[in-house]
Amino acid sequence: MSAAVGTLRGAPARFTGGLTELAPDTYAWLQPNGDWSESNCGLVAGADEAALIDTAWDLRLTQRMLAAVARQVDAPIRTVIATHADGDHVHGLQLLLGAEFVCSDHAAEELAHENPASLRRAQLGVRLLSRFGVGPPRRFGAYLHRMLSPFDFTGIDIRTPDLTFTGRLEMDVGGRELRLHRLGPAHTAGDTIVHVPDVATVFAGDLLFVGVTPNGWSGPISSWQAALHVIAGLEPEVIVPGHGPVSGLGELAQLDRYWSWLTARATRLLTQGRTVDETAAEIVLSDEFALEPWGRWDSPERTVGNVVLIDRARRGVPTPISHRERPALMWKVARLKATLDAAARP
Repeated sequence: MSAAVGTLRGAPARFTGGLTELAPDTYAWLQPNGDWSESNCGLVAGADEAALIDTAWDLRLTQRMLAAVARQVDAPIRTVIATHADGDHVHGLQLLLGAEFVCSDHAAEELAHENPASLRRAQLGVRLLSRFGVGPPRRFGAYLHRMLSPFDFTGIDIRTPDLTFTGRLEMDVGGRELRLHRLGPAHTAGDTIVHVPDVATVFAGDLLFVGVTPNGWSGPISSWQAALHVIAGLEPEVIVPGHGPVSGLGELAQLDRYWSWLTARATRLLTQGRTVDETAAEIVLSDEFALEPWGRWDSPERTVGNVVLIDRARRGVPTPISHRERPALMWKVARLKATLDAAARP
């Protein structure tokens, strides 16, 4: 275990962060607590080379992770695998230009929409809104400012993959077998897991969130649940989520149950005529929600995005939440967060 790594926003850490060895020459880099862009990475080392799985959302945090890896692992990183194309898993790729970059074909397509320069502009805009805005704009600015403030998006260049695949890809890393399975669309269209069979370990990317409410950009939820069932069928002893602590089949089953629970309740309320916003608020403010394990997960305001995906599938238009739609969705997320905060006050 490397020196402990804390959360990025000052919250108490609920699990130990940093580099931890899961099995011989198999590691996870954990970033507590798994909140917005507090993402995990993995590393598998063979006889004379290693494969890195994902990076952090900026260069500084990626460099910190790579420094910890270098102190622990002698084998050079010859391959870097992206589980999907979200920035908090790919923005550090340029620090590994000597390594072959591998991702699914769908993830490669989604990489074209990553724009670190727009994030730099957004940081300035939301900081000003959080200070000088009034009412809902200030609330929106404060929420996004908290999300973006730990990161530095300067100097980031988006890499083009050297190798893409469809469906499955088997790789040899210094005599160790890695099995890549594209299981999206779910969280994103290109979701990929990395199965390391010799140590019964799966790096699940953002198909698994633990201790924090998942958020989906693509869906449908039924496809996400099917992906969870595929992972379970591999019978892993260790699962590294994209966000949250090292886990196992129990946490995987809990997320599957969450999706079934949420889909049933959201569908009922939407069918009764509630809007997406009303449905999400009614669910997360309910006594029933509070009694479930996910009632204690961080960031319940993300529920509104999940209800969007459920609603689209219900209406027979299971389209992703596009990059153009995300600012409007985040406005709804910030509004639900304010509603939850108000309800929690005595």
